[in-house]
Amino acid sequence: MYPNKYYINGLNDVAHSVAEWRERKGFVTGKENMLAKLMLVVTEISEAAEEVRKGNWNDFQLEMADVFIRCLDICGSLDLRIAESINWKMLQNEERSYRHDKTNKEE
Repeated sequence: MYPNKYYINGLNDVAHSVAEWRERKGFVTGKENMLAKLMLVVTEISEAAEEVRKGNWNDFQLEMADVFIRCLDICGSLDLRIAESINWKMLQNEERSYRHDKTNKEE
C-alpha cells in the first residue's frame, strides 16, 4: 500500500455527509447527470474568479467552499474513495520533475 503522506482522515466521510445533505434537499447527483454537475463546479470556480477580480477575498473563500462542496458531493454520491485517490495522485505528482520541466515561469 502507499504511504499516507497526503491522506486526509475523514474526507470520505465528509463527502458522504455532503451527498446525504444534498439528497435531503431533493437534488440528485449521479452518473446520468454528471456533465451538468461538473458544469456546476465550473460555475462555482467562475464565481470565485469573479471575487478575485473584485479583490473580495472573503467572498472568494466562500466560493471556494462551494467548489469543494460540489466536488465532495460528486465523490460521495458515486462512492469514490477521494481521500485515497488524493494521496495516490499526490505521491505520483511527487515523482514529476521540478515545474514539470517547464521553462516559462508564468505557467
